[in-house]
Amino acid sequence: MLNRFTCIINTCFILISLTFSPPVLANQATTNSKSLIKQINKLENDYRKLSSAFYQKYSKKSVKDLESFTDIDQLLIRVNRLKASNQSVKAIQLIYFNKKTVEDNIDTKAVFSIIELLLENNEWNFAGTLYKQLKSEGDKALLAPVQFIFAKYHAKRDEWNKVVKLLDGIFADLSDENVAYAYLLHGSALQHIKKHRQAVDSYSKVPLKSEYYSYAQLNTAIANIRQGWWTDAQTKIRDLLKVSNKTNKDELTNRLYLILGYALLQREYYRDARDAFRHIGLDSRYTNRALLGIGLTATSQGDYIGGLNALTILKDKKTFDLSVDESYLLVPYLYEKLQQEMTVSTSYTDAMNYFTKRMNKLDKMSAQHIDFNYLDYDKKTMSLNVKNNKFNYGNQFPESFLNNYSQLYEFKKLSKNSKLNKRITRLLTKYDATYQGVISDLANQRKKYLKSYLNQSRYGLARLYDSSNEKSN
Repeated sequence: MLNRFTCIINTCFILISLTFSPPVLANQATTNSKSLIKQINKLENDYRKLSSAFYQKYSKKSVKDLESFTDIDQLLIRVNRLKASNQSVKAIQLIYFNKKTVEDNIDTKAVFSIIELLLENNEWNFAGTLYKQLKSEGDKALLAPVQFIFAKYHAKRDEWNKVVKLLDGIFADLSDENVAYAYLLHGSALQHIKKHRQAVDSYSKVPLKSEYYSYAQLNTAIANIRQGWWTDAQTKIRDLLKVSNKTNKDELTNRLYLILGYALLQREYYRDARDAFRHIGLDSRYTNRALLGIGLTATSQGDYIGGLNALTILKDKKTFDLSVDESYLLVPYLYEKLQQEMTVSTSYTDAMNYFTKRMNKLDKMSAQHIDFNYLDYDKKTMSLNVKNNKFNYGNQFPESFLNNYSQLYEFKKLSKNSKLNKRITRLLTKYDATYQGVISDLANQRKKYLKSYLNQSRYGLARLYDSSNEKSN
């Protein structure tokens, strides 16, 4: 039973990584990844300085094609048009060009959208300047919406204590449209810093009619699971499933079934867990983890053929994620239960070859230079696909790092100043080195799992031979 429980332990992170915002309690960081996070934080500061220098340089009066506005609303209309046409850099240049108009109208709601655009593109310095000016000179009633915008900015950088501090005490001053999301974000931040009870209280304030209600309830269920309140968690999830779409095209529904399935599996309610996994759509991003869940539950029920069918489908997948890797570890165990000794031996050998090849390929990948320009990143799952290997990037590293890296290439393309170009190139080199380090770290963590699976396969094969020898004697 060792193999089965190993898989269950490794897939427990699923319960953690499925919240609405970046993964709650995703504390998977190694010593090396902690060092990389420090590098990323330093690069963030370097990026902010360069970004400010770029916009100041390219927002002078001599720059062509930049219009001058005295009306803040007319400026915002033009900015929004540029943003809609994917010209955010030029939109921010225009904001810098009309800096005086923006600062003279700090008390208008138009400034909200301007600050939001600045922060979406990590133009921290000017956004911070406007925030300070609003705090010291502006209408205090306008401060809450700006703090909400900054809270969203810090959430993307996993700076959860700052999120909590910015949101505390401002809910009454937010619009109905923003207050629901603010409570969701506040709860998520509290959950990240392990204040589960306070998080649940914040989630409970998201109104039933809000588009964020289901996500708040889902996060509440996960908080309940983390605290051992299984009955409350199951009730929350089942209530959500009653009102969610049953088309299997709704990823929130699939996610609910996945969390319910693994929670039931841990509680050893195998029949109900298996039924939950079966509800997950075949084209869902959670399909692989559902197939692994079916394999585990079927095995626990003694339905070895059913378990084998699910895991064989998983083994035939063309991408490499942790669920596919684990399927190779489970299949020999199932053949053993089916008393197919020759197949057991072959399966263990296949598994050992598979794990060895996977580790060798990961070694080669780590030694190669991975071109950032071919980045394959899924924002919804915060996963990075590198040479057909899916890694849970968002469990450890902020998405803002990838956004900054991408924006630097945009700066380089637009810059015509040799001195500034040198600064951009130097920073790009630092970002590239850190990016290679991130990929290497993710690959090394996967290798640790694979090495464990390889050792267990060796042990299983040795145990099989020992048992066969005993029978022959």
